[in-house]
Amino acid sequence: MTAPLASLPLRFHVIGRGAMAARMRVLTGDVAIEDAEAVYIASRNRDHAAQTRAALEAGKAVLCEKPCVTDPAELGDLIALSQRHRLLYMEAVATPFLPAVAAALHAADTGRLGRLAHVEASFGYPVARARAPRLFDADGGVLADRAVYPLMLALIALGPVRAMDCTVERDRRGVDVAARLRLDHRAGGTSDLAVSFLARLDNSLRIEGDAGAVEVLPPLLTAQRLRFTGPAARAPAWWRRTRQNPLVRRLGDFGARAAGRWHPLGASPWLHELAHFTTLYRGGQIESPIVGHARMAEAARLIGKARGA
Repeated sequence: MTAPLASLPLRFHVIGRGAMAARMRVLTGDVAIEDAEAVYIASRNRDHAAQTRAALEAGKAVLCEKPCVTDPAELGDLIALSQRHRLLYMEAVATPFLPAVAAALHAADTGRLGRLAHVEASFGYPVARARAPRLFDADGGVLADRAVYPLMLALIALGPVRAMDCTVERDRRGVDVAARLRLDHRAGGTSDLAVSFLARLDNSLRIEGDAGAVEVLPPLLTAQRLRFTGPAARAPAWWRRTRQNPLVRRLGDFGARAAGRWHPLGASPWLHELAHFTTLYRGGQIESPIVGHARMAEAARLIGKARGA
C-alpha cells in the first residue's frame, strides 16, 4: 500500500492524526474538504459526532470510525441529518465486508444453516496502557474500541435485540477493559460476545443453525478462511487456543487454499468496506444495507447500556 488506489475514485477528506487516519490517507488519498465528496473521520472518539455533523452540514458523505458516537442520544439527530440532506452516512466497521465473513453471513442469510439459533464472536488480545494510552481515556475503553465488531455481526445475523445481560470488568481508574454480552434477539436466537484488553480471546465468529454451523477462523479482523460443520460440532477449547499460534495458522491457511475454504482479503482489510461505501455513494444511497442506520443505532444503544452497567 504505497499510493491511493485508482480503483477507489471517491474523493475523500480524512480527519485525524492517528494510525487509522494514516492508513486511510494511503488507501484513499486526502483532498481538501471543499474538493471532497466524502469525509473519513478517524479522530478522537469524543469528536466523532461533532465532526460528522459538520461534514454532513457541509454537504459531504461520511464514513466515520467506530464508535460513531460516544453518546447514543446523539446518533438519532445525525441519522436524521443525513436523511434530510440525502447524504450517505455509515459507521466504519470493516469486518462484515471481509470475503470470509461475508461468505459466512451469506450462508446464514440464505438458509444453508437452517433456522439460526446462536452467534458466538470475540475480539480480544492484551494491550498495555503505556503502548496505547488513548484506548484508556474517558472516551475509550474496550466497549467503545472493540465491542462493535462482534456486536454488528450478531445484529446482521440474528437481528434486533430484545434483552441483554452483560458483565463488564474495569481497571482501577474505572475504564472498561473486558466485557461479555449475552443477547436475546427478538426473532429468536441468542448471541454470546466477548471483548478484552486483558487476554487473547478466540477471535473468531461462529453462527449456528439447526442444520449446520459456519465458523470464521481467527484472527477475525483479518479473517481469510472458514469451515462448515454440523450443528453440534465445535473445536475443543485447547484447539481454539492453539490455532492462533502463527505456525499453526500458516498451516491452516495452506490447507484452506487446497480445500476451497480460502477467501483472501487482498491488499488491505479495509478495501472491501471502502469499495462498498464508494458503490453506495455512486448509486445515490444514503445508508448501507449491511451497516445500516438502524443497526448503527442498535449497536450504539447496546454499547451505551453496557458502558453504564
